[in-house]
Amino acid sequence: MGCTYRFQPLKEADEVAETAARAFARASVYERVWLHAVLETPLLRARAEPLAAFHGQRLVGLGVSISGLFPFRLVALDGSLPGVASQLFARLDPPFVCKVPARLAREIAQAGGRAVRRERELVRFDPAHALPALEPQLERLSDPNELARFCGPSFAPLELELAPFLGIRDSFGELASVAGGRLLTERVALLGHLETRDDYRRLGFAKSLAAALTCALESRERRVVAFVAEGERAAEHLLTGLGFRGAHDFAVFAR
Repeated sequence: MGCTYRFQPLKEADEVAETAARAFARASVYERVWLHAVLETPLLRARAEPLAAFHGQRLVGLGVSISGLFPFRLVALDGSLPGVASQLFARLDPPFVCKVPARLAREIAQAGGRAVRRERELVRFDPAHALPALEPQLERLSDPNELARFCGPSFAPLELELAPFLGIRDSFGELASVAGGRLLTERVALLGHLETRDDYRRLGFAKSLAAALTCALESRERRVVAFVAEGERAAEHLLTGLGFRGAHDFAVFAR
């Protein structure tokens, strides 16, 4: 490919590399939301292994391996020159699940990634867009054991330290619907959970929770982001009704 790259772990003591990495991640923050979050959120940074790729003195790629946020190790990659993402991919020890912008999907597949699914990123760019009135029965949740029972393996206790969770209970006091954030930075908030029990679907609970959580997370500087798997039309319809719009497509691989 005609390019020589230098790869090095990204350490906070290396101010030059740290500054370059932050600039790289911020340049397209909605396409690099995980990379951006790891650099901006100390709690995530403590559980992450960032790897930077340089072409000369120019930072041209970032990779990060995150633990403790999912029941599996998550890897996020991006690169601005050909071949950077695949070389970052090759330097990470399997097993892991890897998320990349769709424009890098072919490169990662050729590097040995096994395609898992595709996702559409939705962003609420306009905070002035009206949201439905908040329901009085919404409750701020704080019990990690209760959330683990309701959400299953998709929930990690670390998430309660990163963003708020809201819920609605049934008449017996049990959770019927939950919405939760996955991370929060100065510029981005990630809506990571939107789950309702089968016997309480089609009652508007998910919409009320999503609207309330979005109101709690967004500001003039911060936008709320959600990822919807390809084919999840109900979730995409709900979020677009709240003012979310498609921004980028992503591909998820396993290795």
